[in-house]
Amino acid sequence: MAQLLGSEYRLQARDQTGRVVQRFIYATSFLQARKKAKTICQLNKSSLVSLKKKRNYNYSVRRGNKEITGVQSAYSRQEVVSALERLGFKVKFVRLAFEFKMAASTGELVSFIGTSAKLLEQKMPYTEVLRIMSNNVRDNYLKMALRDIIQDLKNGVDSREAFARQGKVLGEHTALMLGIASKSGNMTSIFQSVAQLVERQADFKKGLTSSLILPAVTSLTLVGAIAFYVVYLLPQMAEMLAPMTSTMPPLTRATLEFSSFVQENIGWIITLSLLAITGFYAYIFSPTGKMAFHRFVIRVPYVGRILRNTSVEIFCRVLGIVYTSSGENIDAIRLAGEACGNRYLDKQVKTVAVPLMLKYGTELAHALDQTIFFPEMVISRFRTAGETGDVKATSTQLADYYQMENQYSMKNLVSFIEVAISMIIMVALVFLTYLSSETATIRVDQY
Repeated sequence: MAQLLGSEYRLQARDQTGRVVQRFIYATSFLQARKKAKTICQLNKSSLVSLKKKRNYNYSVRRGNKEITGVQSAYSRQEVVSALERLGFKVKFVRLAFEFKMAASTGELVSFIGTSAKLLEQKMPYTEVLRIMSNNVRDNYLKMALRDIIQDLKNGVDSREAFARQGKVLGEHTALMLGIASKSGNMTSIFQSVAQLVERQADFKKGLTSSLILPAVTSLTLVGAIAFYVVYLLPQMAEMLAPMTSTMPPLTRATLEFSSFVQENIGWIITLSLLAITGFYAYIFSPTGKMAFHRFVIRVPYVGRILRNTSVEIFCRVLGIVYTSSGENIDAIRLAGEACGNRYLDKQVKTVAVPLMLKYGTELAHALDQTIFFPEMVISRFRTAGETGDVKATSTQLADYYQMENQYSMKNLVSFIEVAISMIIMVALVFLTYLSSETATIRVDQY
């Protein structure tokens, strides 16, 4: 994937002559920006004076009887006030813009991308499409994201970076695809493909959620019943019966030992569980962890095949759109790798396939084969396409094939999950029933 540049920061430092100099850096967090600033100051033998993040400020001003509102990017509120006053405006207020972001609703996102594709198909300018959509979408987070994109484009930010900055709202993968579309010569096709992909993923999630609501509620209820019986009710019964019996049935005894262990170590269990979950998520969200996770997840039985085929589908779809019959297509292959959604494939394309093609003139099929990611059918089709010169059409055909296969695979996955949850519920019920029956057979000693 394309690396996210992050937010802009202004670094002010004092050099050895006492003169204050400033530089502009990009970072994904304030800590990263401060680390970069310290490194720059050490290299230049200067001392850090200030480090400020560029933020958006909402303003309202008046000139005569006309009131004007807007948004301005600056490093401090005072900079905005001073700039407006120099232009002859009477400032009513300047406030830091609300920047808390959440993911936009899937329905609104699909509607935005699909409608944008139709407007682009009518040859409407890209900036005009964004302006129209920013005024008509109903999701507030999406509305704010589109306005931020428009503002970034006005400030000269690269269009791919402008979309990447809104990854939290649009989704990282969707933002990347739209950023690629904004720099390609075939925006309409990519927007249509992204709209279909997002809609298909939304339908799958909706179908999966609706199919699993009842099993999930049943499972949670059953787990609660078992936890109550094992941790509270059974120990109470055993404590009451302990003076009157010398032996306990094996399953009841094992369950009591487990319950005693849980009660004695509940603090440690909760703490270690939280630390393990937090550590796992912190690792997989780091660059190294995400790479390792994306490499491992495609090896998971069945689910891994679906995820791999989805990445292959997107790779072929984008390659089919941006590939040209003549000219250099290395950039097209790089873009397809970035858009695929799998960091491991992106790395393999950039570090294995592309260098082979540039350095040794390796054909596309053999270069992709060396990534150890693509199915044999893809390699075979690209080998034939390389001989006939029909890579563009072959890419589109492969994308259509894997799109259809993934639709059936996802339906089968939902059915499999339903059966698996039903089996778990059945086993839990059998355990609870057997434990209850065994408890009822406890023999009381006669004195």
